[in-house]
Amino acid sequence: MSRAPKDTRSAAEEARDTAGIVGSLKQEGYVPTPESEAVHQRVARGEITSEEAIRIFRDRALNRHLRSRNPL
Repeated sequence: MSRAPKDTRSAAEEARDTAGIVGSLKQEGYVPTPESEAVHQRVARGEITSEEAIRIFRDRALNRHLRSRNPL
């Protein structure tokens, strides 16, 4: 199994790139929440993988969709 190359960007470059990504997502209707930011932080700290984060976000979106179709 090969390793991904180490990210050599500076903190300022990472912040700029992250701000650009979040800006693009907001244009698509993404609204950052404390819960989603916590997931992103877990990925940044290496506690979970990006794939696990995607699974979490998909599960949350599905649950939100199901609740909107079948309110209690």
